[in-house]
Amino acid sequence: MQNNPRIEGPTFSRRTLIRVAGLSALGAAVAGPMLSNGAAFAADAEPAALPVPGMGGIPDGPSTWGWNAPELLDFDPATSPWARHLRCLIPRAARIEPFAPTQAHPDLSPATQLSTLTFDDAGSLYRARNQAIGIEPYVYTQRYWPYIDVWGPWHGQFIPSITEDVVASGRTGFGGVMDIPNPGWVEAAHKNGARAIGGWFWPRGTANFNDFLVQREDGSFPVADKMIEIKQYFGFDGFFINQEATITKAQVDKLFAMFRYIKAKDSDFYLQYYDAVIWNTGRLAYQNKLNATNVGALGSPGDRVIDSIFVNYGWPTADKGAVTGIATAKAAGFAPTEVAFYALEMQKGGFNPTEDFGTLAGPGKDPSVSVALFVEDNYWGDAATAGKVHSVEGRRTYRDYERKMWSGPKGNPAESGRLEQRPGGGRVDTMNYRYWDGIAHWIVERSSYSSLPIDYNVNIGVGSEFRLGGELVSDRGWDNQGIADRTLTWQYWTEGDLKVDIDETDAWEGGHSLTVSGSGILHCFKTDLAIRRAARARVRVKGDVRVEVGLTLRSDPDRILWRRMKRAGVAGGWATLDATLPALPGARVARISLRVSGSGRIGGIQIAERATTDRRPSAVTGLTASDEGLTKNEKVLRNVSFTWNLEKTAASYDVLQVTDAGDRWLGRVQRDAFYALSIDLGQGSTFKVVSIDAIGNRSAATSVRVVD
Repeated sequence: MQNNPRIEGPTFSRRTLIRVAGLSALGAAVAGPMLSNGAAFAADAEPAALPVPGMGGIPDGPSTWGWNAPELLDFDPATSPWARHLRCLIPRAARIEPFAPTQAHPDLSPATQLSTLTFDDAGSLYRARNQAIGIEPYVYTQRYWPYIDVWGPWHGQFIPSITEDVVASGRTGFGGVMDIPNPGWVEAAHKNGARAIGGWFWPRGTANFNDFLVQREDGSFPVADKMIEIKQYFGFDGFFINQEATITKAQVDKLFAMFRYIKAKDSDFYLQYYDAVIWNTGRLAYQNKLNATNVGALGSPGDRVIDSIFVNYGWPTADKGAVTGIATAKAAGFAPTEVAFYALEMQKGGFNPTEDFGTLAGPGKDPSVSVALFVEDNYWGDAATAGKVHSVEGRRTYRDYERKMWSGPKGNPAESGRLEQRPGGGRVDTMNYRYWDGIAHWIVERSSYSSLPIDYNVNIGVGSEFRLGGELVSDRGWDNQGIADRTLTWQYWTEGDLKVDIDETDAWEGGHSLTVSGSGILHCFKTDLAIRRAARARVRVKGDVRVEVGLTLRSDPDRILWRRMKRAGVAGGWATLDATLPALPGARVARISLRVSGSGRIGGIQIAERATTDRRPSAVTGLTASDEGLTKNEKVLRNVSFTWNLEKTAASYDVLQVTDAGDRWLGRVQRDAFYALSIDLGQGSTFKVVSIDAIGNRSAATSVRVVD
């Protein structure tokens, strides 16, 4: 993007891929953790040097790639070996209507939206060919989806024909114009009601732009038809169009005719256009505002072409107060907050970007335009390059930065707002979060909690180990954004003397839990739901933790109805606290909260109608397993792929290896295929797949054996 020259050294270029160098030593390996039966997993040997982001080459198994027109037109999911592994099968959840009394800031306008372009693989070895599921506990995952309306990845990916040595070298010029978003991020976005879009980046490599604009005699566009096909097959929501080099008038006319064709065939195909190439001339000319020159890209209210414009970063000078953008949008018949996203360049600016959206939005301010973030997770990528997130303590530090980024400098969205005035000009002292309002100061939290059940286990889609029912079932790192729980609405909106944080050293299910200390209220879920029949609330705790569950009704938002929770058993070192929630005929629950006292951990929060809590989903059928050969650079460990039939009663599936030490967890997915990396078949050649329903109930296991 404009204003973003290549940065030399151990970092990255915008239009290319990560190019980094340098290694740092790791400490000695430690003994492997124990299973519940006392047997130890064989500890994976620590690498001799820290993983270097972006230098892993092509990963084993499924990975996404870049497309130019020839590769796109040749794509056929029936013959693509990994297409089945890269689909999001989760439809985008509907979000509930705004309700000011239960907002962290009741006087904040819900009209202001947020779109963001981020590295969906920050810290990963595999930047040029992105893994949806890996074994990298230091990869960044997003857990603040309630503030995001439109999400897309910012990177390029190599076209399929580029060889391993070129990918691993960090050489540039081989990326495709288009790439799909990481399917795990699409799954997480959809659970929380956000859109997830892919990327279109021009110029790119040696691609011929005219190849993208071919039109048949019947008026159809082959590339557009394929864009619609991959959007629908892989389950994402559209594209960010980064058209950033001058093209001819004939080419831009054809390009926008193609966009109009896409919208006519798939009205839910979301297109966001970067404020760069002018829609009716083809000339590269950043406007730094929505104005008469670029507003035509949107089409008209009755004939949409582009859904929104990502306004370039010079707007604080070019359009102070967004006065021009607001007037232009309204004159064209559009709501400014729907079509104009004024951007913050956070890859360079961090907590102190040049652009200050706090001048346009905040509690008590009238809505003006919406906001776009450019690589707000850059701090994690930089930390990964420097080796700062390769330890539990390092990740704790940078997850705290993440919390400050989204919830504000106090880490509480109800207390967001900067604590110090920003130095003039920005882009200095960029990790000083005291200059920063927090996203929660501008954007009202959204929610998809419109019905029961709710099953939250602090799973953020990454971890250094995995636990089921408190028991250790895998000691190795893993990353899969797609299996993250639908998130807490606020992180963390507390009242009283209660401290809450996230921690990866223990878990009820997954890789994380919440540490709590003190006494006060933790507001958990923004809802608009009915409890028509008696329901059960369960909270998993460890330590001296006492909990009550509270319901706020829309009809009486200033009051919380509290129910005391009683201890109902202990498993895996975790106590279950239980409470009955009575039926509330005709009432709508607007918020669910916990009143907490003591010190310890919260590992899970579950609320469901009692009639559904003890049902088991159906076991999987049609299970197959295939030995995919040795893991890259390995002499013993092998890769194994699995497929099965989807079950209507299942929300996800766990894949486990049967070993003498117990069942070892290999991964979880929400589709009908899984690729397991680096498996020692000497520890066991029998595998299980278990269906899991929306409340966490598990089916009987279906087994399969891998034959040597």
